[in-house]
Amino acid sequence: GAVAWQASILEKKIGAEDYLALGIEKGRMGSHYEAIEQFKNALKEDPGFVAAYLALGNAYGNAKKYKDAINAYKEGIQINPRHKYVPQMEMNIAWVSHKNDDDKTAIIFAKKAIQSFTDRNDYKGVAEAGLRLRLYQNKK
Repeated sequence: GAVAWQASILEKKIGAEDYLALGIEKGRMGSHYEAIEQFKNALKEDPGFVAAYLALGNAYGNAKKYKDAINAYKEGIQINPRHKYVPQMEMNIAWVSHKNDDDKTAIIFAKKAIQSFTDRNDYKGVAEAGLRLRLYQNKK
């Protein structure tokens, strides 16, 4: 009875949401590479988990692995182009591209973000993306 019940609790499978939460916590502590591993675990459990792609991209960006960050965001967008996190991922691609001195890509993705925010009637997002676009265009 009791021993078998206790063992089954210990064997409870950790899911994608759990890995995401753990990764976010690792990221908050500044352990970006540990966070990356947790987000990858989340995606192994649920390859369609768009929030994990956003988090993975953020962790790669924090680790200054800009190409990996952009790839993670793009994968998340490709999985579900209508997902609520798409405009944020487009903004993040623009920012990471800018940090990597690729303002041509930054401008393209800032414009995509403006469109995505507009499609969602998110005018605060439109304003933020517009300010970023101006920053990238004025850097030339």
